[in-house]
Amino acid sequence: MISDFIKKWGAKKLILSVSDLSIVLISAFAALYTTNNVKFIDFITDLAVIEKVLIFLIGCLLIIPIFRYYQLYKHKYFLRIGEQTLLMLKGLLINSIFIIILIFLVKTQEALHESRTQVIIYFGSSLILLFLMRVVVLRRFLRSNYIGGNIKEILTRRALAIGAGNLGEFFAEILTIKPHYHIELVAFLDDDPDKLHKKINRIPVMGTTDDIGKIVEDQEIDEIFITIQSIENKRLLDLIEKCKLTNCHVNLVSNHFDIVDAKLDEGEYHDLKLISVSPKLSPLYSEKFKRIFDIVVSGLMIIAFTPVWLVLGLGIKLTTKGPVFFKADVIGKNGKSFKWFKFRTMYSNNDPHLHQAHLESLIKEDKGYKKLSNDPRITLIGRLLRKFSIDELPQLFSVFKGDMSLVGPRPCLPYEFEHFKDWHKLKYKVIPGMTGLAQIIARNRGDVTFSDSVILDLYYADNVSLWLDLKILFRTIPVMVLGKGGI
Repeated sequence: MISDFIKKWGAKKLILSVSDLSIVLISAFAALYTTNNVKFIDFITDLAVIEKVLIFLIGCLLIIPIFRYYQLYKHKYFLRIGEQTLLMLKGLLINSIFIIILIFLVKTQEALHESRTQVIIYFGSSLILLFLMRVVVLRRFLRSNYIGGNIKEILTRRALAIGAGNLGEFFAEILTIKPHYHIELVAFLDDDPDKLHKKINRIPVMGTTDDIGKIVEDQEIDEIFITIQSIENKRLLDLIEKCKLTNCHVNLVSNHFDIVDAKLDEGEYHDLKLISVSPKLSPLYSEKFKRIFDIVVSGLMIIAFTPVWLVLGLGIKLTTKGPVFFKADVIGKNGKSFKWFKFRTMYSNNDPHLHQAHLESLIKEDKGYKKLSNDPRITLIGRLLRKFSIDELPQLFSVFKGDMSLVGPRPCLPYEFEHFKDWHKLKYKVIPGMTGLAQIIARNRGDVTFSDSVILDLYYADNVSLWLDLKILFRTIPVMVLGKGGI
């Protein structure tokens, strides 16, 4: 299990994770031991002390996901003293607040005793020790070019680059002048027969993309870097899927996923445009757990919004002729259709051809992701509902039923799906959602193309996690409240 973790994520991240967890555990013990007039044996026999120990233990275990959220295990922040220190401060502050909340939820006199002093000591000692370990010790140690044999071998990741063109040559040069990245570029693969068995920046071209599996096994490759600049999206996605079959960590070094790097800051290195395209599906947030989360949250929201829906339904009925709800067949997971509902925002019996022509143009010409402006079909109350996305709320029933999720790619209409390219349809390998990355980033923006919005959905499909879902849900709130991008 540890060897698989090292292969996928790297020894550096494992060292940092173990170091961080050890330090906060030491700080928690110091905070509890120095503020209680108890003997060491009381930590395993006194129920009051055990209660406080368990609270701090839960808090300590959260430090790794919190630090991961603040990207403190990424190379670009680990090497920068100022940014790393600020992010550690933020992460520890969130961690300490969580411990305080746990203490007050327990509410026993023993839990509240000396709690303020203990949290202050925990926070202060953790910050000092983490700074000393990460900045003074590990940063210098892991940057060193003179690490001894076995340690250097553990830290160094053997890499394969696919694409021996100008970008591949530049990538090889970067790794040569940045030895502290601890990436050993072993070989190139390229489908150009003229480059086969030649050397690019002293690195041999060992084969073509058909040889990925063989080269990975023969050369004991840990990480794959796709360094192809000129390739159509469908071929690129097929290549990424082929690389994923090797169980190596896969990275894209090109401008194809620029929208992810520009909007999400997901790159590993600050001086290298690189996006991880390896699946990071969390085992703790499986499809079943996500389903339970959807049922609980959508059920509570349905109950909470029932009075609002009655008022909105009455308003729609009194101001325009026709039903309260608009229903349609839409495309969901694996291209299967289901029926969804929205509050009706258009006049009844309207002509859909205007919208169909707009969508066809947007997809085929890959235009900026903008909705149809000045749509004459929209009612007065409909404009208000759309501006704040209130018309989407009935889809909570689809979430509760299981046709949709709270977060995921948005479902599309059948006539829209007909114009999709094959690689566009890949975003429906997961259940569609009420909101998603494309909605919080590309919602009605002229600078984000249709292809960009699909790439964002594909990135989400491979990186589903509780953190990402919560981040998207919280970022959806200001979009709704402020009416950003709505029509």
